[in-house]
Amino acid sequence: MYQKEQINSFQMALLFFAFMTGSSIVNIPGPLIGFARNGAWLSLLIAMCSGLLMLSGVLFLYKRFPELTLIEYSRKLVGNVLTCILAIAFVSFQWHMTSGIVLDIGLFMTSSMMRQTPLYLFLFFVYIVAALSVRSGIETIARMLLVPFVIVILFIVLTLILSINNYDVYQLLPVMPEGVKPILLGGYFAYGFPYTELILMSMLLPYVRSDERSLVGKRMYVALLLNGFFLLAVTLCTILVFGPMAGERKYSMFEVARIINMLEVIQRIESIIGISLITTALMKATITLYILNLTLSNLFKLSDNRILVYPLALTCFLFSLMQIRKGAAFWVNSVSVLHGIWGTFALVLPLLLLIAVALLRRKQNE
Repeated sequence: MYQKEQINSFQMALLFFAFMTGSSIVNIPGPLIGFARNGAWLSLLIAMCSGLLMLSGVLFLYKRFPELTLIEYSRKLVGNVLTCILAIAFVSFQWHMTSGIVLDIGLFMTSSMMRQTPLYLFLFFVYIVAALSVRSGIETIARMLLVPFVIVILFIVLTLILSINNYDVYQLLPVMPEGVKPILLGGYFAYGFPYTELILMSMLLPYVRSDERSLVGKRMYVALLLNGFFLLAVTLCTILVFGPMAGERKYSMFEVARIINMLEVIQRIESIIGISLITTALMKATITLYILNLTLSNLFKLSDNRILVYPLALTCFLFSLMQIRKGAAFWVNSVSVLHGIWGTFALVLPLLLLIAVALLRRKQNE
């Protein structure tokens, strides 16, 4: 298990950054602007503050139990029975999340790039790649992330720079045309996706080498701040380009890239951005599938933590197809409304419970 594989603190921070930025940089700006209008950047700041607090809680428990995953130190703190009860929501959320990330990739492809191709073909091949990556182990995943993710970030930065001619600063005003309520609604949306999800990274922290544990906290804080910076940049640039219509653009980076036209030479680069966005989402799907597999392996105390990878990928594939059968409106509602509530009960409340028990036990020991 994780004792046999080790990564350094930089790789852990890279995994964290990829996990937080992956599908969020594709899916957040459009709906967020739809909720908060020009104040979407304020909503992101509010959500990012909640993310910093949750990360502090995760790192507090990591310092207490550096060699244990969340499932394992939960058994020590609250017992096996309560851990299993809490794990029901914990696992179901991961199932929903993994299937949702891959479903987003398929929906993006079928709605923006290859509209005549059946959705299930995209889902099937993404799950195959993700499952094979999970089977290869956390060390391989951490190593393979660096080059593609740097390239993706460079493409996104390049797109934002090439779009300068399309920016209109006056589109940013007024900041709160409808008051504070839309800002708070947008903050709730961004809190649920992606910031509650960072608690899942507590399952991967024991993989960090013992000699680099002191560096993990600082580097993960930096990764979270960088994630917030890129989300803010993409959101603001979408508003600068599309103004009031920005909330109607679901895949904002793709739409921004589509209208780039510099000197009639650099234009129609949306295909490059489309591939980049698919790559980032695939990275996050791989990490999430790995965490789901590790969670169930810990719960059932399996000696071989790779035996469930293919069955889990198959069930997530079927769950993705089931979710979209209920209609696109249901799927949008589940991400916009249910995801934050589900994440609170499945991740945030169990984390707070474990922190409270850990603090009480420390006081008793003193």
